[in-house]
Amino acid sequence: MNALAAAPDGSLVTVVIPTFNRAPELIRALDALQAQTAPALHVVIVDNSSADDTEARVRERMSQWQGRLRYLRKEPQGPASARNLGLAAATTPFVLFQDSDVELEPQWVDRALGHFQSDPQLAAAGGLMIYAFDRSRVNAYGGDLGRMGLAWDIDEGGLRAAERRAAARIWINCSAMLVRVPAVRAVGGFDETFFYGYEDSDLGWRLNLAGHRVAVFPDLAALHHVDADTGVAHPTIVFHYCKNRLRSLLRNAALPSLIGALGAYLAYSVVDLLWRAPRWPKLAALGWNLRRWRQTLALRRQTQAQREVPDTAVFALGAGRWLPPTRLGNRRRRPLPGAATATVVPPDRRDDRV
Repeated sequence: MNALAAAPDGSLVTVVIPTFNRAPELIRALDALQAQTAPALHVVIVDNSSADDTEARVRERMSQWQGRLRYLRKEPQGPASARNLGLAAATTPFVLFQDSDVELEPQWVDRALGHFQSDPQLAAAGGLMIYAFDRSRVNAYGGDLGRMGLAWDIDEGGLRAAERRAAARIWINCSAMLVRVPAVRAVGGFDETFFYGYEDSDLGWRLNLAGHRVAVFPDLAALHHVDADTGVAHPTIVFHYCKNRLRSLLRNAALPSLIGALGAYLAYSVVDLLWRAPRWPKLAALGWNLRRWRQTLALRRQTQAQREVPDTAVFALGAGRWLPPTRLGNRRRRPLPGAATATVVPPDRRDDRV
C-alpha cells in the first residue's frame, strides 16, 4: 500500500456506518471490522436518532478501538445524509460505506485496497453481497440501471457458487462499498434529499459520468443480515423510491436521452399508478419533483459540467434493459427463486427502513 497516501496516523480507510435502532446488528458489524486483516481502520458511526441502546453499546466498545471509533448522532434524515456526514469527517484517502446489518469477511478491506492500488481509475469497489439467511444465494453483485432511471441489483437471488469475474458496473449497493474520497467529494457525494433508496445508483451514475471506474470483484464477499420475509414496502418508502429515481434521471441523463426517457417514464408512471396501490405516494413524488425543479436544474448543471462520458457508454455497462428483469411488486425486496411469498402481511409487520 506504499503507493497510497495514508492519513497522519497511517490509516487508509474510514468506515462510515449509518444506523437506526439496530444495536445488536451494529455490534456484530464492529466485531467483523475488528477482525479485518487490513491496516488499522477508523470507524464513524452515524446514528439517525436511535431510540434503543445504540449509543451506550458503541461507547462501551470505544476503548477497544484506541481512539479510532467515533459516534455521531443526527436528526433522522436517512442514510444518505448520514453517509455524507461520515464522509466529511474522514481524514483517510478511502471511505468504506457499510450498513449496520452487514458483516464483512476478514480479508474484505485488504483485498479491496489491492484492487485500488492496481487500478488508478477505480473510484468505487464492491463485491458479492450474500443473504445471511441463505448463504447459498446472492443479494447483489453490483447494480444495473434502466434507461428511464429504474435501478435494481444484479444477480439478485443467484447462486453464490456460480463463477463470476470482476466487472465494471453503473453502481454498487452502499451496503458495502469502498470509495476514493476525492472522487466522491468531487461529484458532490450523496443527494441528501433522497432519505432512502436510489442514493447509491445516483452516486454511481455520476461517478461514471465523470470518467471514473466503478467495479465489483468476486473476492469481496459480505453477509447481509436482512429478514427472509420480503414483506410490503411502507408507503413512505414508495414515495422516496419514486421521487428519487425521477430526480436522479432529471439530474444525470444527457438532454437527448432525457427527452425520450422522460416520455417513457411518464407513461410507465401512469400505468403503475392505475394498476397498483399505494397511489398517493406516487402522486406526492411527482409533486415533490415539480416543486423543486429549480434546485434539480442547478444540480443538473453541475453534473453535466463534469461529464466526461456519454450516456451510451454508461448504459453499456448494464444489460441494456428499460425495466428490471423481476418486478418488485411493492415488496421490500424480491423473493428468492422458489421461495413462498405471503400474500397477507400481519399488521404488526413493519417496514424497518422507516
